[in-house]
Amino acid sequence: MKRVNLLLIVLLVAGTALFSSCSKEAKIEKNLWNNGGEWNVESLVSSQTSTNPADNFNETIFNYGTYTFKKDGSGIYTITVDGDFETGTFTYSNTEDKLTLIINNQARVFDILEWEKDKMKISITENYTSGGESITYKETLDLKKK
Repeated sequence: MKRVNLLLIVLLVAGTALFSSCSKEAKIEKNLWNNGGEWNVESLVSSQTSTNPADNFNETIFNYGTYTFKKDGSGIYTITVDGDFETGTFTYSNTEDKLTLIINNQARVFDILEWEKDKMKISITENYTSGGESITYKETLDLKKK
Protein backbone atom coordinates (compact mmCIF):
# COMPACT_ATOMS: atom_id res chain seq x y z
CA MET A 1 0.00 0.00 0.00
CA LYS A 2 2.88 2.37 0.80
CA ARG A 3 4.32 1.80 -2.69
CA VAL A 4 0.99 2.63 -4.31
CA ASN A 5 0.70 5.84 -2.28
CA LEU A 6 4.30 6.79 -3.13
CA LEU A 7 3.67 6.10 -6.82
CA LEU A 8 0.52 8.26 -6.75
CA ILE A 9 2.40 11.10 -5.09
CA VAL A 10 5.21 10.90 -7.68
CA LEU A 11 2.67 10.92 -10.54
CA LEU A 12 0.83 13.86 -8.98
CA VAL A 13 4.04 15.89 -8.63
CA ALA A 14 5.15 15.03 -12.20
CA GLY A 15 1.72 15.91 -13.58
CA THR A 16 1.69 19.22 -11.73
CA ALA A 17 5.15 20.10 -13.05
CA LEU A 18 4.12 19.21 -16.60
CA PHE A 19 0.91 21.23 -16.32
CA SER A 20 2.62 24.28 -14.87
CA SER A 21 5.34 24.29 -17.55
CA CYS A 22 2.71 24.21 -20.30
CA SER A 23 0.88 26.95 -18.47
CA LYS A 24 3.98 29.20 -18.41
CA GLU A 25 4.50 28.65 -22.15
CA ALA A 26 0.88 29.63 -22.86
CA LYS A 27 1.12 32.68 -20.58
CA ILE A 28 4.23 33.93 -22.38
CA GLU A 29 2.65 33.35 -25.81
CA LYS A 30 -0.52 35.22 -24.85
CA ASN A 31 1.41 38.03 -23.19
CA LEU A 32 3.50 38.58 -26.33
CA TRP A 33 0.47 39.66 -28.42
CA ASN A 34 -1.94 40.84 -25.69
CA ASN A 35 -2.85 44.57 -25.52
CA GLY A 36 -1.51 45.37 -28.98
CA GLY A 37 1.62 43.24 -28.66
CA GLU A 38 4.10 46.11 -29.08
CA TRP A 39 7.40 45.75 -27.23
CA ASN A 40 10.06 48.48 -27.16
CA VAL A 41 13.68 47.33 -27.30
CA GLU A 42 14.97 49.38 -24.38
CA SER A 43 18.54 48.22 -25.02
CA LEU A 44 20.53 45.89 -27.23
CA VAL A 45 23.91 44.74 -25.94
CA SER A 46 25.97 43.03 -28.61
CA SER A 47 29.46 41.60 -28.50
CA GLN A 48 31.71 39.68 -30.80
CA THR A 49 34.76 37.63 -29.98
CA SER A 50 36.95 36.47 -32.82
CA THR A 51 40.25 34.71 -33.33
CA ASN A 52 41.25 38.02 -34.96
CA PRO A 53 41.27 40.52 -32.04
CA ALA A 54 40.78 43.45 -34.43
CA ASP A 55 37.21 42.19 -35.07
CA ASN A 56 36.23 42.05 -31.39
CA PHE A 57 33.67 44.54 -30.10
CA ASN A 58 31.15 45.22 -27.35
CA GLU A 59 28.43 47.86 -27.74
CA THR A 60 25.13 48.93 -26.23
CA ILE A 61 22.37 50.63 -28.22
CA PHE A 62 19.42 52.20 -26.40
CA ASN A 63 15.91 52.51 -27.89
CA TYR A 64 16.84 50.09 -30.67
CA GLY A 65 13.32 49.69 -32.06
CA THR A 66 10.13 47.69 -31.56
CA TYR A 67 8.73 44.21 -32.07
CA THR A 68 4.98 43.90 -32.51
CA PHE A 69 3.65 40.38 -31.96
CA LYS A 70 0.28 39.33 -33.40
CA LYS A 71 -2.01 36.59 -32.16
CA ASP A 72 -1.58 34.56 -35.38
CA GLY A 73 2.18 34.02 -34.81
CA SER A 74 3.34 36.81 -37.11
CA GLY A 75 4.80 40.20 -36.33
CA ILE A 76 6.41 43.42 -37.49
CA TYR A 77 9.74 44.85 -36.37
CA THR A 78 11.26 48.30 -36.68
CA ILE A 79 14.88 49.11 -36.01
CA THR A 80 16.42 52.58 -35.80
CA VAL A 81 20.19 52.99 -35.43
CA ASP A 82 22.08 56.23 -36.06
CA GLY A 83 19.25 57.58 -38.21
CA ASP A 84 18.97 54.40 -40.31
CA PHE A 85 15.50 52.87 -40.27
CA GLU A 86 14.54 49.30 -41.14
CA THR A 87 11.19 47.54 -40.94
CA GLY A 88 10.14 44.02 -41.76
CA THR A 89 7.99 41.06 -40.83
CA PHE A 90 8.63 37.89 -38.88
CA THR A 91 6.92 34.80 -37.56
CA TYR A 92 7.45 33.53 -34.05
CA SER A 93 6.92 30.68 -31.65
CA ASN A 94 7.88 30.13 -28.03
CA THR A 95 8.38 27.60 -25.29
CA GLU A 96 8.70 28.42 -21.62
CA ASP A 97 12.40 29.28 -22.07
CA LYS A 98 12.91 29.99 -25.81
CA LEU A 99 11.58 32.57 -28.28
CA THR A 100 12.11 31.75 -31.96
CA LEU A 101 11.90 34.58 -34.50
CA ILE A 102 11.99 33.72 -38.20
CA ILE A 103 13.09 36.73 -40.22
CA ASN A 104 13.87 36.39 -43.96
CA ASN A 105 13.61 32.57 -43.65
CA GLN A 106 16.31 32.51 -40.96
CA ALA A 107 15.43 31.24 -37.50
CA ARG A 108 16.95 33.00 -34.51
CA VAL A 109 16.36 31.11 -31.26
CA PHE A 110 16.62 33.38 -28.22
CA ASP A 111 16.90 32.17 -24.63
CA ILE A 112 14.30 33.84 -22.42
CA LEU A 113 16.48 34.97 -19.52
CA GLU A 114 13.79 36.93 -17.68
CA TRP A 115 10.08 37.23 -18.24
CA GLU A 116 7.43 39.30 -16.51
CA LYS A 117 4.10 40.57 -17.74
CA ASP A 118 5.56 43.80 -19.13
CA LYS A 119 9.31 43.07 -19.32
CA MET A 120 11.44 40.47 -21.01
CA LYS A 121 15.16 39.85 -21.43
CA ILE A 122 16.21 37.57 -24.29
CA SER A 123 19.64 36.50 -25.49
CA ILE A 124 21.17 34.63 -28.41
CA THR A 125 24.70 33.36 -28.99
CA GLU A 126 25.80 32.43 -32.50
CA ASN A 127 29.06 30.71 -33.45
CA TYR A 128 30.33 30.68 -37.01
CA THR A 129 33.43 30.79 -39.17
CA SER A 130 34.15 33.59 -41.65
CA GLY A 131 37.32 34.01 -43.70
CA GLY A 132 39.09 31.43 -41.57
CA GLU A 133 38.17 33.24 -38.34
CA SER A 134 36.20 31.58 -35.56
CA ILE A 135 33.59 34.06 -34.34
CA THR A 136 31.17 34.12 -31.40
CA TYR A 137 28.46 36.77 -31.60
CA LYS A 138 26.07 37.47 -28.70
CA GLU A 139 23.03 39.73 -28.41
CA THR A 140 20.99 40.49 -25.31
CA LEU A 141 17.80 42.51 -25.66
CA ASP A 142 15.86 44.16 -22.86
CA LEU A 143 12.26 44.59 -23.99
CA LYS A 144 9.45 46.49 -22.31
CA LYS A 145 5.81 46.33 -23.33
CA LYS A 146 4.33 49.60 -24.54
